[in-house]
Amino acid sequence: MDKINDYLNKIDEVIESGRFKDNWESLAQFKIPSWYREGRFGIFIHWGVYSVPAVFNEWYPRLMYKKRHPAAISHSKKYGRNVEYRHLVEQFKPTEFNAREWVDLFKQSGAKYIMPVGEHHDGVKMYASQLNRWNMAQLNSIDYIEELHQACDDAGLGFMISNHRAEHFWFFNGARKYYPESEVAQNKYPDLYGPAYLPSSGKEENYDTEICATEDFLKEWLATACEMIDKNKPIAVYFDWWVHNDEFRPYLKKFLAYYYNRGDEWGKEVCVFYKWGAVFDGCGVFDVERGQIDGVSRKLWQNDTAIAKNSWGYTEGNKFKTPGEIIRNMIEVFAKNGCYMLNVGPMSNGKICEEEKSVLLEIGKWMKMNGEAVYGSYPFEVCDFEGRKSKNGSFKENKKFSSKDFCFTSKAGRIYVFPMGEKLPAKLKIKSLRKANEGGIRYKIKKITFLSDKNMPLSFAQNEKYLSVDIGSKKDNSIPHCLCVEVE
Repeated sequence: MDKINDYLNKIDEVIESGRFKDNWESLAQFKIPSWYREGRFGIFIHWGVYSVPAVFNEWYPRLMYKKRHPAAISHSKKYGRNVEYRHLVEQFKPTEFNAREWVDLFKQSGAKYIMPVGEHHDGVKMYASQLNRWNMAQLNSIDYIEELHQACDDAGLGFMISNHRAEHFWFFNGARKYYPESEVAQNKYPDLYGPAYLPSSGKEENYDTEICATEDFLKEWLATACEMIDKNKPIAVYFDWWVHNDEFRPYLKKFLAYYYNRGDEWGKEVCVFYKWGAVFDGCGVFDVERGQIDGVSRKLWQNDTAIAKNSWGYTEGNKFKTPGEIIRNMIEVFAKNGCYMLNVGPMSNGKICEEEKSVLLEIGKWMKMNGEAVYGSYPFEVCDFEGRKSKNGSFKENKKFSSKDFCFTSKAGRIYVFPMGEKLPAKLKIKSLRKANEGGIRYKIKKITFLSDKNMPLSFAQNEKYLSVDIGSKKDNSIPHCLCVEVE
């Protein structure tokens, strides 16, 4: 604990001398970075030891210890019960990893920043650490995060990092219940497996009702989170969900104050992404996982989702979304004043699978053509979305759009219209752009074009019911088009 206590003292010193203190009043000085408003689109990367078995999803380290779970059954057949997670850590040898290849692909997708997982629930750090030996710089003699950061700097992409360590308090607790001979249950390698806390009821899934992190764990969590930013100097940090619990709040406030003060020292605009009320409104950026909000937000927010439908990490059975599905999801997020973080899950050898490469390149083509309506854009003041309303909250994807659904963004003098149906009629009728004092527009329309063909003006007519735009003939819209409406 000496190293942890030394780091805690360092954290207090930085907060004492900086302008941000560990209370909401002080943390409300936070301003959303300008680069975030401009960039709008980034790449999340779930890559770690869980890609070695490539089964089920990135929760494999937990599920392999849950008796009768398909992941546990698969583990027994493939490896045998004597093979523990520690042995899988030893098998993670990504000899084909090339940070510059990754970053080149991400840049081609149109992304402006990337966010690799620095540490997932399994407790293995993908960067160098002085506070825990289970880090890749020590295990493999390669700091993968540092290499990615350098490649981003060289390519002009922003570098972020995510931290999922909070859940490590209980993540391996199934081994205590189901496998008493396991390394976890025998309290071996506690610096890898963590407390693996099992409630007295024996119900390992009751992590939201019966489990409360201890003071020692919370101190260690804070110290390692602050070491993560000192080591990697990211422009943003993402926290997964368990930090919203009450016992984390004073430690989370300290992290925010420490990180924002470090940002001041580095001369960088930085921010923290959070879920489920973990951070007070205005002291960070709100994130919705695989979901939506049902109206436009007054502040920038974030949607994070994955190309794969069933997993964040790579598995051999991943089912992938189409480029059209993802682009529609992106458009609705942008229209509602959101930013979009799209996840890839590289294979254990360090390669990104062909399916995800293909999706990223298709998105890149679309962004090259339509990025004007995305980067630095704002919600359209009259209407962000016309048509069937989305459900509010996490894990609410798979919305089906019709020809009556439209999304909007804007910049000075321009309104961008995204028809959301997969097929477009020869004439589009857009109610939100009708001639009206309220619920419509009074601007004089100068010209309407598709962003894909700005040299071909489209015929249009406007009345008090709708704006009608003649696009010549029915069009395939499986990859959405975008109209640019120029006004006086």
